[in-house]
Amino acid sequence: MKVKVEDYGITEDEMHYVTYRASDLDEKSLNYLNNNLEGDTILENGDLIMNIYYSKKFFPFGSDDAKFNLDDFIKREEIEMFYFLIGFLEDMK
Repeated sequence: MKVKVEDYGITEDEMHYVTYRASDLDEKSLNYLNNNLEGDTILENGDLIMNIYYSKKFFPFGSDDAKFNLDDFIKREEIEMFYFLIGFLEDMK
C-alpha cells in the first residue's frame, strides 16, 4: 500500500482538511476501507481517496513549523495515515 497527501487546506466554511490517496490495495481491502472509514471516501481508478476533516487545533499543517518544513510534515502525515490504515485493515480479519 502507498499513501500520498493529494491536497490540504481550508474549505469555504473554514473546515481544515487533508485529502489522501491510498493505492496498491486489493479490492477486498479497498471496499472494506471505503465502507468503514469515517469521513468522505470514494474509489477512483483502483485507489481510495479520503477527505479527512480536522479542527484547527489538530490540523497537521497548521503550525508555523509545518510551514517551514512542509515536505517533512507531508511525509510524516503520509506515514501516520499508512500505519492507521494498516491497523484499520487488521480489524477486517
